[in-house]
Amino acid sequence: MFLFFANIFANDTPYPNLYLSGDYHSIQYHLGVLSEIERLQIPIDTVIGSDWGGFAGALWSAGWSSKQIGELIKSWDSLPKAEQPMTSALWKKTWLMKHKENGKPEPLEITETKPYFGQIFFDFRVQEVLRNLATGSKIPFREISKADNYPFPGKRSPHATDILSTPLALRDTNGSAAERYQQKLWNSDSSLLILRPHSKPNPDSLFEAGIRAVQSHRSQLAALFPHTPYPIPHTQPLSTPHSPLPTPHYYPVFDSVSSEIQGHLESFWNQSDTGLSAVRNFLEALQKDGSYPEVKLVLDTGSLLQINAESVPLLSLSLFGFGGTLFGANAAANVNFRFVNQFGYNWDLTAFYGQGAKGAEFNLRFERFFMRDGDFFAKMKIFEYKPTSYFQKNIYEEARLMEEKGSSAVLGIEKRHLHIAVEIERRRIISGASGYPIYDYENDEYYDYENDEYIPIDTIYDPVTMVSIFPYAKWLWQSEGYNRWFSGEGFMAELSGGFKGVSVSTFWRNSPLYISTQGKLGIAHQLLKYLSISGGTEFGFNFRRTSKGKFVLPDEIYGFNDHDPALDNRYRFAMGMGSFQEEWQTPDNASHRYGLAFAGIFLHSDGSGLFLTGGFAKDGEANPWSELKPRRFFAEPKIRLKTQVFDLVVGQNIIYSGKNHIFLNAQGNF
Repeated sequence: MFLFFANIFANDTPYPNLYLSGDYHSIQYHLGVLSEIERLQIPIDTVIGSDWGGFAGALWSAGWSSKQIGELIKSWDSLPKAEQPMTSALWKKTWLMKHKENGKPEPLEITETKPYFGQIFFDFRVQEVLRNLATGSKIPFREISKADNYPFPGKRSPHATDILSTPLALRDTNGSAAERYQQKLWNSDSSLLILRPHSKPNPDSLFEAGIRAVQSHRSQLAALFPHTPYPIPHTQPLSTPHSPLPTPHYYPVFDSVSSEIQGHLESFWNQSDTGLSAVRNFLEALQKDGSYPEVKLVLDTGSLLQINAESVPLLSLSLFGFGGTLFGANAAANVNFRFVNQFGYNWDLTAFYGQGAKGAEFNLRFERFFMRDGDFFAKMKIFEYKPTSYFQKNIYEEARLMEEKGSSAVLGIEKRHLHIAVEIERRRIISGASGYPIYDYENDEYYDYENDEYIPIDTIYDPVTMVSIFPYAKWLWQSEGYNRWFSGEGFMAELSGGFKGVSVSTFWRNSPLYISTQGKLGIAHQLLKYLSISGGTEFGFNFRRTSKGKFVLPDEIYGFNDHDPALDNRYRFAMGMGSFQEEWQTPDNASHRYGLAFAGIFLHSDGSGLFLTGGFAKDGEANPWSELKPRRFFAEPKIRLKTQVFDLVVGQNIIYSGKNHIFLNAQGNF
C-alpha cells in the first residue's frame, strides 16, 4: 500500500479540467473525445460544461460511459416539425398582428411556417439531466449557463494545462465574428490543450472526428501524465445496464402567463401524462395548434415546471383557384382570423365563383371549448349551382338539373378523431321534370295538323323546395397533411353514419327517414426517395327499413311529373373518384350505394412531380342523371408544380364505362 500511494503522489502534475461546450449537433464530437479518454484512461479532475456539452459532461461525470450516453440520445424521440397543409394557392399573404406599446397593431409579413419546438424540447432535457445528476457525481461537475459561457472557458482555476473539446475546426473561418475571436483567445492560451479537428468535419462523422482529435494529441497527453495512469472507475465497462434517468412527475406552473390565455394554454397539458412524455406531448400539441410562436420551459425548485408563452392574433388572406376545366376556372377567396382568449376563436369566410357555381361559406370554431381539447363549430353556407349545358347534352330533359339554390347550417362538436354534428339544409331546385308546357290555343300557327295537337310555345319550370335534416357522427383518423391523390407518405381512415330525413315541402310530401353511412381508407408509402405508391377504397350506403323488417334503398323523390330523377339524384352519394370531383361538387356519378378501389404511383420531389391514380368503381343501381354505366374504370394522370406561393395541377380524368364509352375531362388546379 505504501508503494501504491507513493506511486500516485510521485506525479506532481495536477489532473486537468475538461471543458465541454456546444450545440446539440456537437454532442457526437464530445462523445468521440470522451470515448478515447476512457480507452486511454486519462484522469480528469473536474468536468465543466455548458449547454449540450454540460449535458454530456453531467452524465459522464456521474458514471455514464460515452456509449451509454449515445444510446440514450438515440432512444429519444425528437419532436417532429409541424407540416404545412397542402393548400392550393394562386396568391397568399399572411400578416402577424403584433400589438405595440401604443396599442396599434402592426402588420408584418411572415413565412408560411408553423412553430418548431424541437430545440425547446432538447433544451429541457439538458435542464432535466443537469438537475437530476448534479449531486452524487463520481467526478466533480460544474455547469456554466448559456448567458455566461462567452468567452469559454473564461477564467479558470490555476492548472498547468486544461483540456478543451470543441468541434470548431482549426481552419474553419466561416464562423461568426464572436467565434473567430473565441478561437483567437484559445490559440493565445498556452495552458489550454485544444482537442479540435484540423478541418471542418462532416456532420455524419463527428464521433470519429472526436476520436482522431484525441489521437493526434497523444504525445501532449502523455507528457501531462508521465506515470502510468490508474483506471478511473467510471470509464470501465459496466457488467449490468446503467440505471435509467429518474422520471419525476412534473407539475406545470403558469404564473407568468397572462390570464387571457392561461386557460387555453393550460388545456394542452394532459394531466394523465407523467415525466418526460408529459412535456413532449405538451410541446407537440402546442406546435400543432400554432397559436404560440414562443414558448419557454424552466425547471424550478423541486418538480415545478415554469411555463411561459406568448400568443398573437393571426390574420390571413388567400386567393385560390381549383377544379378548372377547358370551360373556365373556379376561383375562391378566403379570410381567416384567429386569436386566443381563454379558448381559441377562429373565424373563416370563403367565397367561390366559377363554372356555373357561386356561393359563400362561413365557419366559426371555438377551439378547446369542449372537455379541455374538444372544439365546437358552426358552419353556414349559401350557394347557387347551374350545370354547364355541355355536360348534360346526352341526358334526357326530364332528368336534367337546370338550377339549384340552397343554404345549409352545421352545428357540432369535435374531439380528437370523433365528430358529432347535425346538418340542416334547404334547397330550391329546378329540374327538367318540373317544367310544364305553355300553349297558345288561339293561334293556329302552333297547331300540328299532322299529329292533331298543339305545339308548346314555351316551357315554364317551377321550383321544388326540399328540406333535409341529417344528424351524424364521423370518426376520422388521418396523418397531418395527407392527401390521397398527392401524398408520398401517410394514411387516413374515415367512417361516418347518421339518420337522414328529407321533406319535399312544395307538395307536402315527406321521404321516410333513412340511414346513411360512408367510409374511406387510404394509405401512401414511400418506396424510394422520389418514388411512392398509394392505394385505398371508398364505399357508401343509404338504406331504410320497411314495416316488414326488410332493408331497402330509400324511396324515390317525386316532383311535378311524379318521379323526378334530377331531384332524386341530389340526395344520393357523389363519389370522390379523384381530386376534380372532390374539390368541386359535381353530381355526375351519384348513387345510393357504391364502392371503389384505387391505386397510384407517384414520382415526386417536395410536392411536385408526376402522379398517376387509377381504379375501379361500381354503383349499386343505375343512375338516370348520368350517361355512365354502373361499372367503370377510371384513371387520372396529373402533373403538379408546387411552391410556397402557388400550386399548379394539370391533368386528365379518363373514365371507361363499357364498350366504346370513353370520357375525357381535362382539368387544372391553380
